[in-house]
Amino acid sequence: MNDLKSEYNQCLYHTSVAMGRSLTRLADEQFKPLELTPTMGFILMTAKTAPGVIIRDLAMVHQLDMSTISRTIDKMVAKGLVTRQGQGREMRIFNTQKGMRKEAEARSAWDKLKLAYHSLLTEGRSRHLAEQVMEADGMLRDGMVIKRRRK
Repeated sequence: MNDLKSEYNQCLYHTSVAMGRSLTRLADEQFKPLELTPTMGFILMTAKTAPGVIIRDLAMVHQLDMSTISRTIDKMVAKGLVTRQGQGREMRIFNTQKGMRKEAEARSAWDKLKLAYHSLLTEGRSRHLAEQVMEADGMLRDGMVIKRRRK
C-alpha cells in the first residue's frame, strides 16, 4: 500500500487535492462558528474593500465560477448579509449593516486561519507554497485557454 501511496503522491493533481482538503478543514474550523463559509467571508471582505463590486470581478478575484459566486450571494442575501443592485453581469454587491459586522468577524477568522497554517508550515513556507501554486495555476489556466482557442 505504501508503494501505491508513494506513486499517487507524485501526481500534482492528487497531492494538490489532498492539500486542498486539509486547508478546507482548517478554514471551516475558523469560519463555521460565524455561520459563514470561507467563500462568504471572502465575499464580505471584498465587498467592504470594493463596495458595489460586480459578480464577474468577485469570480475573478476569488478564482471561482460566476455560478458559484451567484449561488453563494443568493445564500448571503437570504441571511441578510448583502444586497444586490442591478441585473445580470452588471449586478453590484453591497454589504448590509449585518454584513459589515460579519465582515469584521470574517477578517478575524481569516487571520486565525493564516496563523493556523503558518504554525504548522511556517510563515515563509506558506508564502512560498502560495506563490508556487499561483504560478503553476496561472500556467495551467493559460494553457487551457490556448487549447480552447485552437478548437
